[in-house]
Amino acid sequence: MTSLEDIAKATLKIECGNSRGSGFHFVKQDIVVTNYHVIEPHNKSGQKIFAKTESGGQTELELLSYSSENEYDYAMLKIKGKLEEERIVLEPEHIIPHRGMEICFSGFPHGIDDLLIQKACVAGPFGKIGFYIDGSVNGGNSGGPIIDLNTMRVIGIVTQRRFLVPIDLKEVTRTLGEIRNHFQQMGGRAGVIISGVDFGQFAQLMSDAFNVFQIILEANANTGIGIGYRIEFVTQKIKELK
Repeated sequence: MTSLEDIAKATLKIECGNSRGSGFHFVKQDIVVTNYHVIEPHNKSGQKIFAKTESGGQTELELLSYSSENEYDYAMLKIKGKLEEERIVLEPEHIIPHRGMEICFSGFPHGIDDLLIQKACVAGPFGKIGFYIDGSVNGGNSGGPIIDLNTMRVIGIVTQRRFLVPIDLKEVTRTLGEIRNHFQQMGGRAGVIISGVDFGQFAQLMSDAFNVFQIILEANANTGIGIGYRIEFVTQKIKELK
């Protein structure tokens, strides 16, 4: 039976430009699944997609198929190179997860190089496509597998983390980024001094401060509630592609 160590050997760190997430070998040795939003820079700007193992092995990935972030948010990829170490392939389990169901999920939270496997439980349904996870889901966990601890099969993909405010962290960080860029542009112009205050220098300090605030916000905004999308949408596509 698949063990937690096997789950680790099935999990990969996914990198695409500045985007970081997780993924896993699924159904076949050379097929990797992750979230579409993790590899979105590939479609937008042609950034290459890479998979890395816990021990440092690396290979480039080719995008085969995807569902947009507004639909099922998955990407199916094919390994282009070779990973030297032994890898494990995960199999699906098509069920509707129920409250209290014991699960685990694996990945690289915050984009760190250390692979973590965390135990949790299903907290409730999320519409018709997923379920809530009572566990510490962070940025970087996106695309990692959610495993039924009874069968050790994949029931879903870590896709989102839930915040207590009615806004998306992406919108917050995007706004902060625009403010930071504005201050950077101001700081790059010739200094204007009013009442002894160098506003060029002040603008640069504000830009640096917003950058620090954005990093802290992304790293620590966590309610302990995650969202997984069911794996059946991926397996349906695999059947279509044969």
